[in-house]
Amino acid sequence: MSRIRFSWFTPTNGDGAHIGLKKPEREPSLEYVVKVAQMVEKSGFDGILVPVGTPYFDSWMVGSAIVHNTNTLRPLIAIRPGFITPSLSAKMASTLDLFSGGRLDINIVAGGSAHELGQDGDFVDHDTRYTRANDFMEVMNRLWEEEHFDHDGPHYQIKDGLLVPKNIQRRIPAFFGASSDAGKDATARYGDVYLQWGEPVEEVRAQIEDVNRRAAAYGRTMEHGIRIHVIVRETEEEAWKEADRLVSIVDPAVEARMREYYKESDSVAQSRMSVLLKGDFRFGKFKWAGIGRVRKGAGTAVVGTPEQVREGLQEYIDAGVTHFILSGFPHLEEAERVGKTVLPLFNQNQKESSLQTN
Repeated sequence: MSRIRFSWFTPTNGDGAHIGLKKPEREPSLEYVVKVAQMVEKSGFDGILVPVGTPYFDSWMVGSAIVHNTNTLRPLIAIRPGFITPSLSAKMASTLDLFSGGRLDINIVAGGSAHELGQDGDFVDHDTRYTRANDFMEVMNRLWEEEHFDHDGPHYQIKDGLLVPKNIQRRIPAFFGASSDAGKDATARYGDVYLQWGEPVEEVRAQIEDVNRRAAAYGRTMEHGIRIHVIVRETEEEAWKEADRLVSIVDPAVEARMREYYKESDSVAQSRMSVLLKGDFRFGKFKWAGIGRVRKGAGTAVVGTPEQVREGLQEYIDAGVTHFILSGFPHLEEAERVGKTVLPLFNQNQKESSLQTN
């Protein structure tokens, strides 16, 4: 069995014990980002996702700060094709890969909101964003792996392409998240890890099987990941009380904006998240979609005791997932909690599995 890898999340738009507020309880800062990253490393996680988008700090700057203040942690830096050229992105990645000693991953985010993309001057339609992502990744991969090449694609042209400095990792691993046909095809062609949000396990399994078929058509194999929150406490009752408390002082204007975002987003994955916002938001084994009321992107959580959280995540492992990107509010304290109570359960299982194999 492949080793299960756990990463955490960098709260670069603020943090706190409540979500859905007009202003975060903890404002983002360099000092806080570094403090969270160091706690994540200390707590036994493999990596940390650095998000991209209008509300967040620049992901490359944050990734660099993390690299220079940790020793083993792998930043997963989210980037958007189209904002800067693939040659500059490749150079930034190879430089940081060199500085970090080869502990860098990238997360390709084509974009899920026409409004947010427009705020940054990008007005390309949904499917064209993915043809651009294909061309972008083709150039980046060739720069990482080749020297002195020409490229004449639909979006980018390169003459005598050359990258200095060369990265330590021959090809920097790319995480892709997408639910549309165009997005899954791009993932199958250029992704190394297919990343989904924490949907019902049957839907996650169906998407894994779909992407695996597409990748096989290109002669490739994929790994798979889940991005989900965790609310873990000693008892089940305490965990669900914490879930309720997390959204106990939501600002009505923030929730109204989130409803509008669901309506205008052209992301298939985001529309799938909105479907879960019914009833008491519960689904599957110990899963809860209440975070999606006020947070775009990943809006679901596994809620319960450490053993229940392990069981809820194991559902995804049984479906083929080997990478988890977890988070909790506030991210500093919850990284320590999850590291102490949940990760050891998986470490023990992996040790037992290894002994049985040997």
